[in-house]
Parts: sequence; structure tokens; C-alpha cells
Amino acid sequence: MAPGIFTVDGMGLQFPPGSIVVSIGDDGQPHTEVNTTMLRTDLWPTWLEIACEHAGRAAEIGAQLRPNLPDELKGELLTRELREGIVAITAFAFAFDGFYDVVKSELGEHPHAAKWREAGKRPTPRHKQIAETLRFHFKLGPEFTGQLKSILQQLFEFRGRAAHPSSKYVQANYRPEIDSGVHPHFLTFSGRHAVQCRALTLVLLDRLVGRARELAAADADLGWLDKGRKELDRLAPSYRVAGDEQLAYETGSSAAADVEEDDAPDSPTA
Repeated sequence: MAPGIFTVDGMGLQFPPGSIVVSIGDDGQPHTEVNTTMLRTDLWPTWLEIACEHAGRAAEIGAQLRPNLPDELKGELLTRELREGIVAITAFAFAFDGFYDVVKSELGEHPHAAKWREAGKRPTPRHKQIAETLRFHFKLGPEFTGQLKSILQQLFEFRGRAAHPSSKYVQANYRPEIDSGVHPHFLTFSGRHAVQCRALTLVLLDRLVGRARELAAADADLGWLDKGRKELDRLAPSYRVAGDEQLAYETGSSAAADVEEDDAPDSPTA
């Protein structure tokens, strides 16, 4: 006998055509056999939770930094904060990537997607592909799209710094918590930046899921949106703190542009 299938909350289960076979056995009784079982799980909520948790840890560690701490303790805290911040910020980028993949799976690619991948041309940056695809499917206005694109650009630049680090010498950036210059990584992946990315990501995904639900056809399969809404409603109250979206540092290394809490997506025009 084939093993059963174990599913967890939010996982999709599907039986493709021809996978369920009903036959009459030698005993004259009907027998049902399932030949193929298809499963689906969307990882963007998982990456989002990972990111939120590590952002909180980075912020807790960063909050312990003081100018008068012994150098050894400063170094230990900065290193621990860096580890947590790298995980958080890259995971936020992964969450957006995963959400983008689900949108493409459910609603299709952007009409210009093939041009973005044409051989011999410079590839269209990932943040632009995501922002334009979401704009097209969710009929976002120019102001909201511009904010989305700006935030995604910063987030994916941060991910790039983690995934493709440079060993070149760079100018130090000022870290006010210890009143000292540090390598830029210790600002990019700081606790302050991590919680700022957390607040902005939760706001944007909340609005995007809400917008998708507004535009969904009455007969559309809304399972992916129901799962997204459930996860955001679970995570946002625990992790989104008022003020976290404010600029972390008043320098060129700041995270993304601020998005006001009461800014709704523009009118439903492309």
C-alpha cells in the first residue's frame, strides 16, 4: 500500500485528471486508488516570518551598543547584529521574490516579460520586473508603483551586497551608536535597517494582497490570497511597530524611502 500524504496548514492538494481510479474488485466491491498526488506550498510567507524574527533579533542586539562599551564587546555585538541583519534583509528580498512567483503562477507574466530576457540585451533589473508585473496585474497607480520600485531597488541592492560581497577597501560610515566609523556593512545590515525593511515590507505586502483581492473575479480561486491574508494578519500585529518605517540613518546608506501609513494605492489605473 502506498504511503499516505501529509499536509500542513496552507498547503495545496490537487489530484490531476486520471489520477483517481475507481474499479470493481474480485469481491464485487468498488475500490479507489490514487495514482498521483500533487502538492503546493508557497514559501514567501515562510521567508517573511524568518525575516521578521531575525530583524527583531538584530534590533535587540543593536540596541545594546554604546560608545563607552569595551572594544571587545562592541565588536561582538556588531558581529552578532550583522549576522542577524544579513539573514533578515536577504529573507525580505526572498519573500518579495516568492510573492512575485506566486503572482506569475496565478495571473501570468507581464506582457513584456519576454523582452526583459532577450538574448544580447542587458537584463532588466529584478526589482523593475517585480514592480512592473505587480503594477500590471494589480492596476497600481504611478505614485504607489514608484514607491514600490524604490523600496524594492534598495532591498535587492542590500541582498546583492550580501550574496556578492566585495573585498575592496571602502570608506568608513559613521555609526552613531558607538560614535565611530565602521564598514558600511555594519549600517546596511544593522538592526535599525532590518526593522525598517520589516515595516515597509509588511505594509507593501498587506496592500498588495488587499489590492489583488479587490480586483479578483467572483469565480477566481482565492486560496493563495486567503493564505497570504492569514499570514499577514498573523505576522503584522506582532512585528510591525509604529515608527519603524522612518529612515534608520540620515546618510546615503539609508534604507528605503518612507511610506506613510495612510497612503493607499492610487486609483485603479495602469
